[in-house]
Parts: sequence; structure tokens; C-alpha cells
Amino acid sequence: MNISIFDSDKTPECGMELGVVVRTGSDPTVTGDLRVVSNLRASEESSWVTPSSPGRVPTDIRKLLTEWMFKVCEEQLCEKEVFPLAVHYLDCYLSRCSIERSHLQCLAAVCMFLASKMRELVPLTASKLSIYTDCSVSAPSILRWEVKVVSRLGWCLASVVPSDFLEPILHALPFVQAPFLQIIRHHVHSYIALAAMDHRFLAFLPSTLACACVSVAMQRLKITDRDVSSDSIVKFTANLLSADLSSVLCCRELLGSVLELSLLSLL
Repeated sequence: MNISIFDSDKTPECGMELGVVVRTGSDPTVTGDLRVVSNLRASEESSWVTPSSPGRVPTDIRKLLTEWMFKVCEEQLCEKEVFPLAVHYLDCYLSRCSIERSHLQCLAAVCMFLASKMRELVPLTASKLSIYTDCSVSAPSILRWEVKVVSRLGWCLASVVPSDFLEPILHALPFVQAPFLQIIRHHVHSYIALAAMDHRFLAFLPSTLACACVSVAMQRLKITDRDVSSDSIVKFTANLLSADLSSVLCCRELLGSVLELSLLSLL
């Protein structure tokens, strides 16, 4: 699963300059409406992939596959939601269907193709994704598999990912001043991507992972008052999202250990 090195800028479309993509911002009217959180919670329950689902590939193969997907999304400057959504499609497909290992990279490419269509202003093209496979997967193959994957997913592509809960949480947090919100976003998106590459986090709902990521980010950044404990942040976010507190605490503990191992591997 080698990655070809080439110009990662977006192809200009609709008169946009090369590499310039105008991103939309969040709408406080929407993120501050608790009905949005309620609807997201209801939607995530219906599309949750359990870790014991049949047809899964070995965990080490899944890790290699998702790491490759992450590198592609990073090089292409995709929206932060594209990668976790693509991994969600991947896990959903594998939970329902068996697949030959020789087709795994094609499946991963198709999942990124679909996720970028759902969450990206300028979606990834089949030809560009083919190049990232060193042309071992052709663009026509990606297009053929697209129909197959979508049909296996029941044509339900509007799935919920952990970052969908981030803005509602940040909008409601009373512990953080506005200048620190962007750095929290950056850390939380990084944690969500890291969790997507680890099969153990499949045990948690997106809302649970979102609560854990926000809690760990604020704990590590140390941007709250001293009288605000990490447990109080966890309880606040869990209550806001109506998430199970014990699950959030377990997820936070796992995330903390994964981050420690990741830092040690860099030393």
C-alpha cells in the first residue's frame, strides 16, 4: 500500500484558484440547538458497528489499511470528517460482507471516495485515488465497486462521526475561553483520527468518543481553571450528550493509554 508522491493540491473547479478551498464555518444557531444533539444521538445508534461483527479482517491488516487511508486524506487536505467517515464505511462493509485481501485497498479507496462526496467541498476523484494505489486499483474498478459498496450499506451514507458532536460540545462548554477553542478542535480531530485506526474504539459510540476526546484535550492542554477537574468536564459532556458516563470514562482511559504509547514511539 505504497503512496505515490505527487501534487496534493485540489484540482481547481468552478473558477477556484489552485489549492484554495473555501471552508464553511459552523452555525451557532445550529450547534447551540439541543435538538441537533438529540437527532445525532438517535442516528448514531442505528449505524453503530459492533466490534464482534462477522467478516472482519485481522486487526493488524485493518490498522495498516486505515493508516494508508489517513495518509491519503491528510495529503489531499480533506475535511477532518472525511477520514473517520471513510473508516466507518469500511467497518460497516466488513461487518456485513467477507472480502478477499486482494480487494481491501480497492474497498478502502471506494470508502474514501464516498466519504469525500458526503463531506468534502471538492471530492476526491477516482483517478486520483487510483494513483495513490500505485495504479494497482484502476479508476473504473473504483467506480464499479462504488455501486457495490453503497448497495451493501443500504444506501445509507449520512452516518454520524465523533466530530459531529464537537461543535455542540464547544458551544456549551463553560470552562473554555473563545481563543482556546481552535487548539481544542485541532487536538480533538487528531484524537478522533487516532481512534479510528484502533479497532478497540469500535466498542464506543461516536458521542462517547467525542466526550472522551474533548476531556483528554482539555486535560492535556491545561487551559481551564485549577478548580475545574477533568472528571467535571467528563460529567458535563456526558450529560450534554446523554452519554453513558461509565463508557465515557473507559473510553477516556483507553485514549489516554493510546496517546502515551504514541508519544513513546516517537522518542
